[in-house]
Amino acid sequence: MNSLTVVTVATILIAMGPLALTVYQTASAQYTTGSNPSGLSVEEQLKLAKEKVAEANQPGAYGSGTPFFGKNISESVIYTAAIVAIFGAVAAAFFVMSRGKKRVSA
Repeated sequence: MNSLTVVTVATILIAMGPLALTVYQTASAQYTTGSNPSGLSVEEQLKLAKEKVAEANQPGAYGSGTPFFGKNISESVIYTAAIVAIFGAVAAAFFVMSRGKKRVSA
């Protein structure tokens, strides 16, 4: 192999090592059950979780895994129609543009 290629690959691997370690630590941090920094017991955490679920089920509460579509069918139809209209208009514009221009031979 070319020495420049070897140096480039080595540099990339050295640079990616700490990045991969950082991503791993960040991803696993939410699943660790070691020390509890909040100081809440399991029962208190369960009570808070039940309160969050109760708040998420209230009307107008979107987020945290609550369904955006499906609560009211008329809203779903409106959003779907808007998306179809937008993408349909873009597709139609491309189709019209492709038919309008003539190819010129070089």
